[in-house]
Amino acid sequence: MNGPRRRFRGGLTQLGVRQPRRSSTAAVAVGAVLATAGRAQAHGFGQRYDLPVPLWLWVTGAAAAVVLSFAVIGVFVRGTPGLHGYPRLNLLRWPIGRFLAHRAVRLTVKVVAVALLVLIVATGLLGHVNPTRNLAPTAVWVLWWVGFAYVSALLGNLWTLVNPWKSLFEGVETLFRRGDPDDEFTLGVPYAPWLGAWPGVVLFLAFSWGELVFSGRAFPRQLALMIVVYSLITWTGMFCFGRTVWLRHGDPFALAFRVLARFAPTELRVTDPSVCEACPVECRDRDGECVDCEDCFARAPAPRREWNVRPFGMGLLRNEEISASMVVFVVLLLSTVTFDGFTATPLWADLESAMFAVLPAQGVDRLAVIETMGLLVFPILFLAVYHFFAGQVATAGGRQRSTGAVANAFVVSLVPIAIAYHLAHYFTYLLIQGQLVIPLASDPFGVGWDLFGTAASVPEIGIVGARFAWYTAVIAIVLGHIVAVYVAHVIALRAFQDRRRALRSQYPMLVLMVSYTMVSLWIIAQPIVETGPKG
Repeated sequence: MNGPRRRFRGGLTQLGVRQPRRSSTAAVAVGAVLATAGRAQAHGFGQRYDLPVPLWLWVTGAAAAVVLSFAVIGVFVRGTPGLHGYPRLNLLRWPIGRFLAHRAVRLTVKVVAVALLVLIVATGLLGHVNPTRNLAPTAVWVLWWVGFAYVSALLGNLWTLVNPWKSLFEGVETLFRRGDPDDEFTLGVPYAPWLGAWPGVVLFLAFSWGELVFSGRAFPRQLALMIVVYSLITWTGMFCFGRTVWLRHGDPFALAFRVLARFAPTELRVTDPSVCEACPVECRDRDGECVDCEDCFARAPAPRREWNVRPFGMGLLRNEEISASMVVFVVLLLSTVTFDGFTATPLWADLESAMFAVLPAQGVDRLAVIETMGLLVFPILFLAVYHFFAGQVATAGGRQRSTGAVANAFVVSLVPIAIAYHLAHYFTYLLIQGQLVIPLASDPFGVGWDLFGTAASVPEIGIVGARFAWYTAVIAIVLGHIVAVYVAHVIALRAFQDRRRALRSQYPMLVLMVSYTMVSLWIIAQPIVETGPKG
């Protein structure tokens, strides 16, 4: 390979991966099928969409909408709504809610999830080498990573129930306790408070590298080996520190889905504080409320449990202590998906070409080095910018709080933005690439089966187009930033107490929100309005 790869925007996207670089029989087979796609252009299509007005008008109009929302929120939101006693509807009051929360139903869901994990690993190791004829890549990159992010943000933290690694470890714990109910299947290593969520940060960065840089991520066998390695790390962490402790601090996906689920309209709640005394983690917030702790929910007696429907975004307003490591995690969550979108732009192609020319030609995978550097630089840049604006917020608020305290308190306002960008960047990808699950359900190993009569099904690429992708992106990004403005304003009222000081403190945050609105729309627009790739 003598130069940087070209980025193609036509046809079926490639499961979040670029064309393979290695020359082998398997690589040739995969490359032949996926020749129309480079790395994931989740919002890319084969045709150009001519915007009805110039792009700069879209960008400035979206920014103006965010500014207007700030003015409206500043005028009408005078208290701290949603911090206490927000409207909740307990689904356990009705038979259907009690049925869905019944232990037998939950056990069935867990068994199905474990069976799917075993199937995915088996298809990866034993199935066809072509990613489009093997269930593993579609199941992992499309249905699980993209799909569960949407489920977590728009429905609730279903992952805490279906997590198959957690379920398998729970099964081993149950067997271990048959000998002595007081025994714990753990080494009981104390989890140092200074560790915070740093193990989750490191592992999520490693996962992001595997998702965005590693050239073998499309190959089913290599993907299956990645799952095996993650399994060993996860179960080792659970065995050393305890299942609940590791899932709360060290597991990157439990952290990610829990963060996204804070925006969701459902929650688990335990109303008896004594239940939380047996919890191995500090599950209650500063107001003494236990929300979304599945362990406490499972232990609590029925009258002390609630499965609530609540307004969207209320979970972001909990009075909860947030560590510096969780700030880094949330920023990493936002910056990695932004980096994925940025790599689709002509600007990145130019940067890549320039860096490719200066790196040594022998003994190094230049593309991997370039993308690894980009993946590391983006979170550092995002953190630097966020902490700069946190300092401005602290100053504008009268220095009642330090820059670090402000950064910790306001980081949850970035969650709606991360969700919005995830929708803008991956929604059409899910709709198109997700259709592969229909034929793969009948032939998961790619060996010619037709279990359900759907093996001949062909994904309908034209189900969505560039126009749909663009309008979805604009709506998601603008609404996400408006919600972020609201969340930041309410947090400011709680943090600075005085309304005028709180409003003044939000001017820097408004600049940050407007700037990211404009940048994110520009990034999303590139594969839609550009006519072709740069080489």
